[in-house]
Amino acid sequence: MKLLVRCVLPLLFLAATASAAAPPGSIGYVDMQVILDKSAMGKEAQATLKEKFSGRQAEFAEEEQEIRRLQGTLQRDQALMSQAELDKKKAKLQKRVKKLQKEGAKAQRELLEEQNKLGKSILGPAETIITAVAKEKNISAVFERHQSGLLYIDQALDLTAEVIKRLDAKKKK
Repeated sequence: MKLLVRCVLPLLFLAATASAAAPPGSIGYVDMQVILDKSAMGKEAQATLKEKFSGRQAEFAEEEQEIRRLQGTLQRDQALMSQAELDKKKAKLQKRVKKLQKEGAKAQRELLEEQNKLGKSILGPAETIITAVAKEKNISAVFERHQSGLLYIDQALDLTAEVIKRLDAKKKK
């Protein structure tokens, strides 16, 4: 029995001191999509995108509606047309569709580029604020809610509201 106590007690002591010496690790998370949607900087970026691209979107919708109307007319009247006239109208319609697709793809690329540019202008300051909040709260790791692979995490660990609050305060300065 004494031998057991002499062998086990030092091992327990080592285990206890080793765990006491390790810093307690805590984690937190942020939802960057919420930050982009609800922060003043994010709302401003959304307004900029809407202002810049909503007119083009309306033009595309109008052109698409016109193409559909022409397709309907062609479908309805094709029995009355000669093959040459039908081929000519189909080619003209196809050319219009390809032009719309090409312009739509170009607009989509421009929109993505602008979103990335505006997103980076928000993410830089947000990252700095996330780091500051984590240091203040002694948080060892901060995860992005949707990209971290987390299936469940306690809502109490959510730092998103604090980050938005500080991001908005920084914007007002």
